[in-house]
Amino acid sequence: MRIIRLHHLIMATLVLGCAWGRAFDPSLPAGGTFDPFLLALKPAVQMSPLPAWMEAPARIDPENSCIEVAIPPIWRQSSVDRYAVTLVFDDGGDGGPILEWRSQDRSHTSTISYGLGEGDNPVGLNSRTVLIPQALTKEGGTLVILYRGKFDSLMSVAVRPCRENATAVIGSRNAPSLMDEGLQVYEDREVNGIPLTPLTGDLQKGTIVEAELSAPLEPLESAIEFVAPLDGPVEGAMLKLETLGLDPEASLLVEVNKKPIGSINFPGFELNDPSIVTDWNGKLILAGWRKGSLFVPARFLLAGDNSIVVSLKRSEMETGRKVFLRNSQIHLRFAPRPFTEPLTTNAHAPIDVEVGKEVNAQSAFELPEDVVLPTVPVAP
Repeated sequence: MRIIRLHHLIMATLVLGCAWGRAFDPSLPAGGTFDPFLLALKPAVQMSPLPAWMEAPARIDPENSCIEVAIPPIWRQSSVDRYAVTLVFDDGGDGGPILEWRSQDRSHTSTISYGLGEGDNPVGLNSRTVLIPQALTKEGGTLVILYRGKFDSLMSVAVRPCRENATAVIGSRNAPSLMDEGLQVYEDREVNGIPLTPLTGDLQKGTIVEAELSAPLEPLESAIEFVAPLDGPVEGAMLKLETLGLDPEASLLVEVNKKPIGSINFPGFELNDPSIVTDWNGKLILAGWRKGSLFVPARFLLAGDNSIVVSLKRSEMETGRKVFLRNSQIHLRFAPRPFTEPLTTNAHAPIDVEVGKEVNAQSAFELPEDVVLPTVPVAP
């Protein structure tokens, strides 16, 4: 039997714990170039050691409901091209925190986001990541986080440096702007600070159809049913949705036409993701929206109306947070229609082909004898 000793793991844990205890000392040694700056406001204020790119600790001003993080000019760090900020907050339907940028000489202030919340919908624990425009950080300045009247609802702040890396994108539909350490890709609309709008409507491309089931935010108490009408044979489908408030140990079970087919699959996540926080009993919970999907075999889908039921199966230890869904859609692949057009040599002359008869392809494309193709001499 193989025994793995844990004393190295325990030592690493102690080192991290000491780092939190020394957080407020401005004489701390600088960290790595891409180390994040982490600020926890609950249950107590804790600040991570200052990374190499950060010159001064963050300024916390509860009386004015703001936090200020000084960010140096980009040219001082040759490897850093952008900065991303992640906020975790209790979204009470009040619009959420506001992000502003103050120039280094304090001559002007720009608004990055007028509110990161879900508008009038109180969804509870939420998280948003914003990629700060390079035009602002180029000369340096101060990131200002405001939550007027609700400062106690702000739970944590994380500022992470980013590097630009050319990436090829297939197709013209998506606009990826940010990829985290867990290789999760965020589109521009998700990280530009603008309130997210529901993905409404249907989209067809060849035999592929993206059909909306319910784009607006929907509370999920126990189960919710969608109806998807189909007017043709399909080869398969993907059920896609986004959820907020789902415990990492909980699951979303799916039934199609009263037959269980499985649970929604979610991508893995890094445990150092700033959107991961602990609740009052030390249990890890995920803040913000998560994207999930499930493959639906064609044998479960019928012509006409199809019932799709998503049920919430809570874990034993969770605290019963509210769960929400949005952008629920079904991705369909229809069977291609049989090709009935006659085979032609050109746009005007059809070719009649008898079944079982060999076709001489050369004669169909043979040029008349009196036609001479022009030639161009080729230089050696």
